[in-house]
Amino acid sequence: MIELDGVTKTFRQGDEEIHALRSCTLSIGPGRFVAIIGPSGSGKSTLLTIMGGLRTPTDGSVSLGGTRLEEAGEKERAKIRFTQVGFILQASSLVPFLTVADQLLLHGKVSGNPASPQRREELLTKLGIADIAAKYPADLSGGQRQRVAIATALIHDPAIILADEPTASLDSERAFEITELLANLTHEFGKTTVMVTHDERLLGYCDEVYRMEDGTLHRA
Repeated sequence: MIELDGVTKTFRQGDEEIHALRSCTLSIGPGRFVAIIGPSGSGKSTLLTIMGGLRTPTDGSVSLGGTRLEEAGEKERAKIRFTQVGFILQASSLVPFLTVADQLLLHGKVSGNPASPQRREELLTKLGIADIAAKYPADLSGGQRQRVAIATALIHDPAIILADEPTASLDSERAFEITELLANLTHEFGKTTVMVTHDERLLGYCDEVYRMEDGTLHRA
């Protein structure tokens, strides 16, 4: 579960104060697929990084799985990120010299929770990419690369999935395919999933939609 209470984020740019987030409050439970939409520069990605513990808010409270991040030390916050959160980025961020299978091995080791061979095989099969396990990123289509990126985000079985424009580099057919896949994984396995997107055609797959405007979050 993700809970934000009055989250504010302010940056200094010279003498100017930039209000990236303004008192954002949100609660998302297990099995919910939530979209955040809004124009560029409205604060969507900043909100997502704060949800995942990559940034700290200037004010307000962030809780992941019942742990208040502002009360946790850096070591504990890092552990939460590695064990409870899976990040899916716009660029697939795959290591070019590793096969698909080796990408999963690497992410499992980095998280400190390496998956069993059976778990890796089940996940690749679930995502429809078991047949490309021996291939390298350069040999994959855009849709395949994004499926591999989803696999690396899920290999340590996180409770929370945070996706930042995961379909931006895909054609319409692949975008719908990936979004439907995220929705199915969320509902089937009780994940808490937040997707930042500019593509409002995908919102039909989501349980709730929020809009960011000038750092302010409200229900769409």
